[in-house]
Amino acid sequence: VCTRGDHSGRALESLERRRHELEQYLEKHYSFGTAFRPVPVVSEATEIVREMGQAAQMFDVGPMAGVAGAIAQFVGTDLLAYSPEVIVENGGDVFMAGGGSRKVRVFAGGSAPVVHVTVEDAPEGVGLCTSSGTVGPSVSLGRADAVTVLARTATLADAAATALGNVVLGAEDIKGALEAAARFGEVLGVVVVAGGSIGA
Repeated sequence: VCTRGDHSGRALESLERRRHELEQYLEKHYSFGTAFRPVPVVSEATEIVREMGQAAQMFDVGPMAGVAGAIAQFVGTDLLAYSPEVIVENGGDVFMAGGGSRKVRVFAGGSAPVVHVTVEDAPEGVGLCTSSGTVGPSVSLGRADAVTVLARTATLADAAATALGNVVLGAEDIKGALEAAARFGEVLGVVVVAGGSIGA
């Protein structure tokens, strides 16, 4: 978490509150945490749960496909009340706000080509999230080294990165993933790294 000034206490409080909201919902709605497809969300669900459910519906993935991005987004948005510039990174899923142009490295494993992207963030924030079938602990049905998506929220970017990553089994699938991404107005940009090749 990066802010102007030390807001670590507020960041921790936000993280604990947002995580608690999710855990409470998961206790009563088990399928929300286990499904690989969208599931209905009850009307009294908290905002973070509703946004995860909407992103899952949009990209035809399970709600937890957007969890890391959602946590980054909601903690980041909470911190915007105290700092005009915020970055929250959560395992490759990033919320950025208020800083203008930023250079970000896409990590696709030690042997993958080095890729940097320039992101124009917004005062209210944007999301830049990465899914991988070869790096890290996340569940992916594909074999992409990295699928990185820029979207207006980190929840949407995370769900989209998961959905697109699920269809990339090798370099030959990069073109199809980019074409699929272009069909979603919520996807503002995408980089796919697989099998030593890159598409954007």
